Amino acid sequence: MVTRDVETFVGLGRAVALAAAEEALAPQEARELTAGLVAGILSGCMEFDTYARIHDALARLLDRAFAQGAAAVPAPSPADDAVPPDEPLGVYLEVVGEAWEQVGPGDEACEGLKGFAVRAFDLGRARFGNGSWFRAPLRVGGAELLRLARAAGLLVVSVAGPMPAPAADGCLADPARAPGAFRVVLGWGDRRTALDAEG
Repeated sequence: MVTRDVETFVGLGRAVALAAAEEALAPQEARELTAGLVAGILSGCMEFDTYARIHDALARLLDRAFAQGAAAVPAPSPADDAVPPDEPLGVYLEVVGEAWEQVGPGDEACEGLKGFAVRAFDLGRARFGNGSWFRAPLRVGGAELLRLARAAGLLVVSVAGPMPAPAADGCLADPARAPGAFRVVLGWGDRRTALDAEG
């Protein structure tokens, strides 16, 4: 598995969003990689296979950029805030290079969390960065969200606010930031992640 800090997984998520926007990734593959990245944000680790697939997607994106003679691939439409328009591919190369230094054996810790991400979030509309680590509409209501979290092996540390409905805007963020209308703090070992929801 690959172990890394949350900022690295967020950076990789932005790279996946860019690759998907530029059609270097098929939508289904982008959703699968996004599930692995959510697992990384929650647990601090990523399956080696998932990481290798992200590396391959970035390589395809770089091939396209060099073929076009561009220093950076254009971003999606201005309405999509997933990737800033002038963010260079070099940022992602640095993130990938650093992540390779943290590779070790064992993928088991990441398994259940990918299923949680797939069931809890609309991964086709995922966004990384810009004020939170990860953001996407919820596919389930609050009670089911808590059940899925526990089933995936996450510790529900605290719950506050009215339970959200399906399609509410959910985000993963640092627990130190101001909470949303609904907040559940999730634990994985000594790692803590806030899951906020509005709507």
